[in-house]
Amino acid sequence: MDYTVDDVREELKNMRARVHHGELFDSLGTEVGRLIDQFDYDAPTVVEQLDPVTATAIHEKVSDWQNALIAGQPVVVTDQELLDVMSGLRQTDPELRDKGVFFFISDALQANVFTDAQIVMMTRYLLQDSVLFSHIDESDNDGIFFRSFAVFILSMLNYANRNSEVELFSDDLHEMLIDNLATYIALEHDTRGFVEGKGWAHAFLHIANLLDELTHDDAVTRADKVFLLTVLIERIKRLETPLVMGENRRIDSYIVTLVNLNPLYEQYFLKQLKQWRQEMTRRMQPEVEADWHRMYNQQRLLQGLLLREKLPKEIYDYLNEARNFLA
Repeated sequence: MDYTVDDVREELKNMRARVHHGELFDSLGTEVGRLIDQFDYDAPTVVEQLDPVTATAIHEKVSDWQNALIAGQPVVVTDQELLDVMSGLRQTDPELRDKGVFFFISDALQANVFTDAQIVMMTRYLLQDSVLFSHIDESDNDGIFFRSFAVFILSMLNYANRNSEVELFSDDLHEMLIDNLATYIALEHDTRGFVEGKGWAHAFLHIANLLDELTHDDAVTRADKVFLLTVLIERIKRLETPLVMGENRRIDSYIVTLVNLNPLYEQYFLKQLKQWRQEMTRRMQPEVEADWHRMYNQQRLLQGLLLREKLPKEIYDYLNEARNFLA
């Protein structure tokens, strides 16, 4: 069967429901891993860019707003202007995408420029399949920038919602966030950090940012926090290219924060580690580059956990005893 993004999302939604109903727990990682293994990626296609006139107009607009913010002047952004600006996140030009659109949205959120309705609108926009899953079913391509920066901004929007005096996100938006994020993590496979001439991709660092934000969100259930952790771990196990630009440190930080929240997470992650060790010891000596990357990604992540001061003692002791298999 050729799995589509929709197929993966539906399978994960079903697993998530079973976790909520207490029907799936110990074998969750196995089922998530099997699903990831069944997805095949196509050859990359051209990622559409904004035409030069539109791109220039967006760049000039955000520059004007940034200058106004720096000067302490009021900034008012219409809904249409905001939608137009966010389309700039697809660009491979880091001056527009990163230093322009992303910096403005970040600064504007801190300055409370956006209305509550606009925060919701932005969240729904970024959770669209055409944004969050932009070219995700293909091998490494320029779609990484749109979907990765969508995840980064979603972490900021969730923080804004969490710190709002009123709940901005409806129940259906919460559900969409969890379901689409789980699907995104399961399918994301582009581990590039800095891309020469195009700036930062950094998908897995941005994933860890959003997961860490959701860890602090009381609206996210324990079952969902366990579910998202599991999807991330199973994805990391299968990465065939290296994570070497700070992603592991950020992922380790998220994991340590989560396992310190409640003994449930600590004991669950310890079970994951034991299962992980069994899988690694059963695996044959790597013979191809992809397998070597898989092995070293896992080793770097687990070795990094040992350096975390707040790592629970039981997890530290287990990893410390297993140093030989991490070496």
